[in-house]
Amino acid sequence: MATPVGILTVSDKCSRGQALDTSGPALRQLLETASGGQQWAVVSSLVVPDDRELISQTIRDWCTLSATSGPLCRLIVVTGGTGISPSDVTVEAIEPLFTKKLPSLATAMVVGSLKITPMAALSQVAAGVISETIVVAVPGSKKGSVENLQQILSVLPHAVDTARAYLGTRHLHSSSGVPIANTEAQPLAMCGCSRPDDDATTHVAEGLSNDLDASVDRRARKSPYPMIPVDKALRLVLSHVAELPAGELPLCDIREGQIIAADVIALEDVPGYPAAVMDGYAVIAADGPGTFTVRGATTAGRATMVSEDKPLQSGEVVRVATGAPIPLGANAVIMVEDTQLLESHEGEESVVRILESGRVVPGQHIRAVGHDLRKGSVVVSAGSAITAVGGEVGALAVSGQSKFLVYAMPRIAVLSTGDEVIDTLKPSSALEYGAIRDCNRPALLAALASLGCPTLDLGIVKDDPDSLATTISQALTTCQGIISTGGVSMGERDWLKPVVEQRLNGKIIFGRVAMKPSKPTTFATMSTGKFIFALPGNPVSALVAFHMFAAPAIRKLAGHLVHRVGEMAMSVLRPSVVAVFEGQDIHLDRVRPEYLRAALAWEPKGRQWSVRVTDQHQQSSRVASMLHANALISLPRGTNEKPTVRSGESVTAIIIASPHFR
Repeated sequence: MATPVGILTVSDKCSRGQALDTSGPALRQLLETASGGQQWAVVSSLVVPDDRELISQTIRDWCTLSATSGPLCRLIVVTGGTGISPSDVTVEAIEPLFTKKLPSLATAMVVGSLKITPMAALSQVAAGVISETIVVAVPGSKKGSVENLQQILSVLPHAVDTARAYLGTRHLHSSSGVPIANTEAQPLAMCGCSRPDDDATTHVAEGLSNDLDASVDRRARKSPYPMIPVDKALRLVLSHVAELPAGELPLCDIREGQIIAADVIALEDVPGYPAAVMDGYAVIAADGPGTFTVRGATTAGRATMVSEDKPLQSGEVVRVATGAPIPLGANAVIMVEDTQLLESHEGEESVVRILESGRVVPGQHIRAVGHDLRKGSVVVSAGSAITAVGGEVGALAVSGQSKFLVYAMPRIAVLSTGDEVIDTLKPSSALEYGAIRDCNRPALLAALASLGCPTLDLGIVKDDPDSLATTISQALTTCQGIISTGGVSMGERDWLKPVVEQRLNGKIIFGRVAMKPSKPTTFATMSTGKFIFALPGNPVSALVAFHMFAAPAIRKLAGHLVHRVGEMAMSVLRPSVVAVFEGQDIHLDRVRPEYLRAALAWEPKGRQWSVRVTDQHQQSSRVASMLHANALISLPRGTNEKPTVRSGESVTAIIIASPHFR
């Protein structure tokens, strides 16, 4: 299996969409073409600004050990921010994280690069180990980043193997001490040498799921997956997904939910000519009230008899329509309501009187050139989301540009599992005993549509490992991820986890989360960087897990995070507010934090948010508790000191749909 790699580009301009990242793609191409494309697989790529804390946090997330499969990345290449200017903080951000420094690896990069250019002496390259991950920092230029990595590319596979060899490295070398090429060396297992490792007395399996070929009496009686906190689960999810590449799209193909990847610059002034603000008459302001000859008319898209060699003269007016060009010589517009028709000829106005109420000053009722939009100004900023309001699309339309750089939306496949599940999206008859109607898949497809996410409906897959593996494998060829429901708990026919590990060679990042509902929520990744959210079968559990984990991941994939850092980033991926709880007292669960389905509203009198449960019956099987819900009340575990939440107390409300306004 190829070694997972993360590429982090550090650049203020690229993170703001003012420049395109060329170094990250060049490094990806170098790694993925090395050794015939079998050695490395880039599973995460991200662009961040020159922000020390954000760089450090990203590296920490990518190096965090998962419950079952080690860190997300075994190799991390950081490009950019390695110069000597005050804003270059990459080395300062990552070196304190090193559990071991690798100065010789850094020296090898510098020495090799100095043979190409003396400017290499001005770069602060760095290399080290964080937990089980090799991390190297290279220059930010496309040429410099590739040249530096090329100097050490041949030794990186052995470095990665050595970094995770807890029981020594004898199994990684031949008897003569020469490293053995082995991209799948396990830290506690026998590896590719001619003799067994005497110290390796036990074997630790890669996965924890039940053996697909074992009989039911050999299944685990307790879940082997550690139950991890909600915040840690979300961090792991976000560290395993990166925004999709940006591409140019015509206006007609841009959809709600997409993110603009680069500032959109106006190519022309709007309006491109002095335009009338209302219907009336173009005049010379100094003429004042009186009687005037009507010299033709001008409407939007139609000119008048007034030209450069024959501009409007004193005593003349031109009838104008809203939005029409102002004729040469005129400098104000009189509203039609402030005039009186005196004479006409063959149906056309010839003489009008401007009343006293029609006194104007120069420029009145005229939009100057560029009044709405100046040529060269930013029409829509990078990081802006396309909404259903229409404002962003309208602004793009008047920019003068025909194509726009936007982040791609991930395509997500959705399936339900279970022999007992009946497809509700197809005509069906009365239920047989023991059967249930599928509400999970329709609900998740609707939730994905609200994010602007294209979907693939995989239908219902029966409880059969082969069918499940085939369906998922085929879907991942055209989709970035899969969301399934059911088959993730402790039942004898809960096949999802073993299928992912044993048939698809995926990795279970976590298999249980300390939360109520949705405890069996599972997140897995593939060597290609694609992912699977395996959600519980109970409908409420599935929807709560979707909004807690899948929705933030989809927003990150779609580029929502690229131009935001720190707390602002989380407020975009999973927004929340502090609200006043209303209703009956709630007894807190003593084991797990709980997420209640609720209605969130803004109270203008108290100038505060208020929230109440949508249904007093909050069982995970009761889908009616999601009806009218636009928030999840986040409740902590109960303690002796704090056993309940009472009406009037402040709680955190996680927003899952538009709040109400009373």
